[in-house]
Amino acid sequence: MYRFIFLLSTGSILLAFLVTLQVKFAGVELLSIAKYYLLVLPVLFAANVCIGTGINKGHALYGNLPLLIAIQTAVYYLMITLFSLYLLGDKISVPKTALASVLIITAIYLLKS
Repeated sequence: MYRFIFLLSTGSILLAFLVTLQVKFAGVELLSIAKYYLLVLPVLFAANVCIGTGINKGHALYGNLPLLIAIQTAVYYLMITLFSLYLLGDKISVPKTALASVLIITAIYLLKS
């Protein structure tokens, strides 16, 4: 029943990981970024298939597309934050990150009710 959450989460985690690796390993030139995405194209495709399947399965259960997109977005931003901290060593503002998370969670709650 909740397989759609697994699919949305898996796709979002993969996308966040690919973006983080891009920042870490690909240069700033267009050719370098294009080459990177050609190399990771199969994983990018799998991530998008997971998200697409999760959205369709979730919509069949709940009929609430904005809720599904909000859940996917929350997972994506959470993983971007974690990967930025641990893989890139970024210094982020904890209060601003907490506020953004609260706003996303509030939006999910409002969309669910």
